[in-house]
Amino acid sequence: MRGGSLFLVFFILFTAASLAVPAPLFPGNMVAVWFKLPSTNYQMIISAMTNGVMYGLIVWLVFVLATRNLDESGVADEKNAKNRRKNYSKRRDLQR
Repeated sequence: MRGGSLFLVFFILFTAASLAVPAPLFPGNMVAVWFKLPSTNYQMIISAMTNGVMYGLIVWLVFVLATRNLDESGVADEKNAKNRRKNYSKRRDLQR
């Protein structure tokens, strides 16, 4: 859910930025060349949408990978703490 909203926010942000900035941004500027589109007003919109999708996906992918790594390290830390508590209680029982 958070990943989808993050993608949507960055899609809108990069699409608007591509429309506002008069300089061509990669990869949107290459779409017209790859598909040999005529120079029209739609070319600018297609370029902006392509930039929004590409950069939104990149931000989403970084977010997913970062949260996955953080979640896995949290699970590993919890298991280690549980094992330490277990070993400590065994040692305490042996000392009695």
